[in-house]
Amino acid sequence: MTTLSAYVLRELLKAFVLTVIALAALFTMAGGLVSVIRFKGVTFENLVYIIPMLLPIIVTLTMPVAALFAATIVYGRLAADNELVACRAAGINVHRLFLVAMLLSVFVTAFALLSANYTIPGSIKRIEHYVRTNLRDFAFHQLRTQGRVHFGEQYFLSADGVRNVSRSALKARNFETGRGISYMWVTSPTFLQLDAQGEVVRFTAAKGGLCQFDTREDDLRVNLYVSEARGIDENGMVVRLDGQRFFVEFPRTTPRKPSMVNLNTLLEWRERPWEADRLVNRIRGFREKMLAHLFFEQCAARLNAGQDLELLDNSARRTVIRAAQADYADRQLRLVEPRVAVHDERFDRAALYQAPRGSITVQRDGGAVLVHLGVEEGRPVLVQLPRSSDYAHPREYASQTLDALEIPASIREQWQAYSPRVLADPARDIPLSDELAEQRSLLADKVAQMRRSIAAVIHFRFGYSASALVTILMGAALGVVFRGSQPLAAFGLACIPFAIVTILVMMGRSLAEKPGVQLVGISIIWGGLIALALADLILLRVGVRR
Repeated sequence: MTTLSAYVLRELLKAFVLTVIALAALFTMAGGLVSVIRFKGVTFENLVYIIPMLLPIIVTLTMPVAALFAATIVYGRLAADNELVACRAAGINVHRLFLVAMLLSVFVTAFALLSANYTIPGSIKRIEHYVRTNLRDFAFHQLRTQGRVHFGEQYFLSADGVRNVSRSALKARNFETGRGISYMWVTSPTFLQLDAQGEVVRFTAAKGGLCQFDTREDDLRVNLYVSEARGIDENGMVVRLDGQRFFVEFPRTTPRKPSMVNLNTLLEWRERPWEADRLVNRIRGFREKMLAHLFFEQCAARLNAGQDLELLDNSARRTVIRAAQADYADRQLRLVEPRVAVHDERFDRAALYQAPRGSITVQRDGGAVLVHLGVEEGRPVLVQLPRSSDYAHPREYASQTLDALEIPASIREQWQAYSPRVLADPARDIPLSDELAEQRSLLADKVAQMRRSIAAVIHFRFGYSASALVTILMGAALGVVFRGSQPLAAFGLACIPFAIVTILVMMGRSLAEKPGVQLVGISIIWGGLIALALADLILLRVGVRR
């Protein structure tokens, strides 16, 4: 029995390996690379680096089909050559020969699991890194072949021609050269910038331009230096823009979808979805707004009660603020008749500021507090500085801004209690304004959506990989049923359940990402596999005699 199983396994592996090589070459050369070449204008040198990164993806997709084909052909030939009849005559249980097909299906499943959860996400990350670090080459060939290139969805550049620039010419013009920085010269460039709503922010046309690609820092930066340029200002007027520089900046890594990360990261995101790439900045921004809300709420309460508001700056100087009225609106605290005193230990008297109106704002990065004092109806800002020789007579200013103030530690301690875990839990009651409450509700929906997406991706990967366990066995059984008379018909028939299972797995993933039907989607994924496994058992028992 061992010799017979080894013989069947050897035939299966030969057919399987040859089919994988043929399908991978076919899909790589006739499918993936042709599409990449047409879409990105990739050169032959780029392909040398990209092909090894694409192969794990192609091989993972083709292996289940290759194993299904190998099982159908090999077991069909065994039946056609009456080798199964000989096994029965020798008293061998023919069903035991299908353990070899199961062994192949286990290998394909394990390989697909490892690849889908680790190899493919790593390949996608390497491809993205390669494209970003070689953006100049891709842009150069797109401009040469198509005459246009776009950076993201907001920046567009077209040109009549493009050429390389020598290092000596760059040094003569005092442009930086070296590792991580590259250039190209574009003839008659047209630069278009759109905002998030698709409205035109900037439109510029020039006689020539030098395009610089800088990958030395954390963010990838593209600079365009134009000559003899014309542009349109906010009033629709044509203006000269000679010698100006336009730039586009990209983060070194883009936010990753759940389908683009490995299993370990998915499991971490499932436990803490607020740490997912597509949510971390959103939650950070909400927490910054919440910190400002807590600060403004307490500031308004103190000032409207006639109490002093005392803040410290980064030099530990005390700033005492009073106001006749404080109103929190539009993410700032508006002050009526503010009076500000800045106490510095170096002086025996405080710097005094009086204004008809003012505002307090909180910067997003770092939470620094700014106090702005402004004029109203001809009433200036009055300032008394401790160093002034005429301290008793205030000086008049159009406006004054006091910066680098800090939010009190007591407010920050209260704010720290509202961790991302608390904010993402809709059952936790948090005192918020109507605007922040609505934003928190949307944030909780995004967190729930991320959890569903993560679960859907995990079940999809395991479900698609496990499909090899049931489809390959059915292919082997169908090969025996057809007895090799029509091997391609047997393979075509075996592809039907494979296609059905694939469709069910994809449909189950789509449903698992939607609210209210998550369990339905997961049930479809695994229910289809269980149904096909039962069909395998019935087919083996009815169609293949022991």
